[in-house]
Amino acid sequence: MSRVGKVPIEVPKGVKVEITKDNIVLVKGKFGELQEQIDKDIKVRFENDKIFVSRTSDSKKQLSYHGLYRALIKNMVVGVWFSHNIFFEIPKEVKIETKTERRSNSIITLTSPDKQLIGQVAAKIRSFRKPEPYKGKGVKFVGEELRKKVGKLAASRIRNRIRKIISGTDTKPRLSVFRSNKQIYVQLIDDVNGKTLASESSLNKIIAEKENITKTKQAELVGNLIGEKAVQIGISDVVFDRGGYLYHGRVKSLADSARKAGLKF
Repeated sequence: MSRVGKVPIEVPKGVKVEITKDNIVLVKGKFGELQEQIDKDIKVRFENDKIFVSRTSDSKKQLSYHGLYRALIKNMVVGVWFSHNIFFEIPKEVKIETKTERRSNSIITLTSPDKQLIGQVAAKIRSFRKPEPYKGKGVKFVGEELRKKVGKLAASRIRNRIRKIISGTDTKPRLSVFRSNKQIYVQLIDDVNGKTLASESSLNKIIAEKENITKTKQAELVGNLIGEKAVQIGISDVVFDRGGYLYHGRVKSLADSARKAGLKF
């Protein structure tokens, strides 16, 4: 199930939700009214002040729509209700101090003999604006290390820097990996002559026609296919270019599978 799609949407007081027979979701709040036509294969229900989004199968279409429509509905709820003023009553057992200095972030200090309560209050305050994954802006704990995502411009600079170091030849080509949110692609490249010796991707019919397959498994199959192609054209040694991506998940799965198929790197 989609990690995004399976999470229920909390509906605050003052927001009205209506789901029509035509699968149109209507959301009304103090800032207006919004509506969204939901795909007929995606099911939406509203109960106990929560909106639940589910799908009827694990087809590729529904897997991609599941998280998408959940996010669209969540945005509608936030849009008709959210305001910049957030009020939160601090328990009387907790003392709170704030410190703001010029050209530095504000610091909130909580003190209480009840350490468990402090943890709960701190987590609640952080939840009002969790750090975003690119620049890390938001409420975070002092000393907290955030795992940031690389933006498109930064990723491009990383790839260009790697290309100055890694280069492939006709006997030892560069095994270049690119992944998107849905697919993964790999090429054997001879940089000296500017040729692509072989390529594979998760769009291959052998992989695309498989139902209920994870993206990690897709990457594993792609790695196996590119390894077999390389062996067929007499290539066993390659230079691995992961394109600036972290060596885990789909990238690692592809690399491990390519090694099992006969490639050395």
